[in-house]
Amino acid sequence: MVGSLARENMVADTHVVTSDALMALNTLGIAVLAEDDDLLAVSKPPGLVAHPAYRHPDGTLTDAVFAYADERGWTRPWLLHRLDRETSGVVVFARTEYARRAMVRQLQQRQIGKRYLAIIRGGLPLDSGVIDAPLARDPEERRRVIITPTGKQAATRYRVLGSRGGFALVLVEPVTGRTHQIRAHLASLGAPLAGDATYGGTDEHLRALGIERVQLHAWELAFRHPASGSDYVVRAPVPHDMNDVLVAIGLRDLLVEDSTVARM
Repeated sequence: MVGSLARENMVADTHVVTSDALMALNTLGIAVLAEDDDLLAVSKPPGLVAHPAYRHPDGTLTDAVFAYADERGWTRPWLLHRLDRETSGVVVFARTEYARRAMVRQLQQRQIGKRYLAIIRGGLPLDSGVIDAPLARDPEERRRVIITPTGKQAATRYRVLGSRGGFALVLVEPVTGRTHQIRAHLASLGAPLAGDATYGGTDEHLRALGIERVQLHAWELAFRHPASGSDYVVRAPVPHDMNDVLVAIGLRDLLVEDSTVARM
């Protein structure tokens, strides 16, 4: 089943990524993960806004990718999805109109599997499960979403990879794609993302551990390649700040060197 947590180690062929491509976006900490005639996948660092908006008109991930395309004489690619500013990980752009349409269709039909690594504070009631709870904007605090019967249907799969000292590393897969879905769903079970001030996941103790942002990483994106139709998976290495947190809380051994989740 597409998007299942049971998906195993299918990794994108990245041999077409040239050395200059890997260096091109280095000043912003943006790594090129995979590149061909149809798609460009990059790793967004934490703290970088994905695309221009009213409060962030420039200096975004999309601006950097456009500059990268301009230097190579490409048509500017289409951003296919976005991540919150504090979230790191895989972001994919379509380089052709055909690829854009094919990928948008997969997104609309929920055929693209997204898997995140999350460090939570506290624990979850089960080692694995599905959080199925409707979400809507909090009328009293518009930056938050809350669980409410009048909200939009939302479901999140999760699997606890390990826990220690009041923290856990969790593999999370949003079945739907609501705003703040992972953050709100985990917080609703008393297990907010470490560093998430909006949903109750931060304090002085966490800051002393070096946790300065929401500990959420878009680790893997799995889809059918728009040109070949073959299964294609792109993974982004865990960023340095999150790696340091995993070391500090004693959970780094759950990841192997290429950031593949151990003991799947």
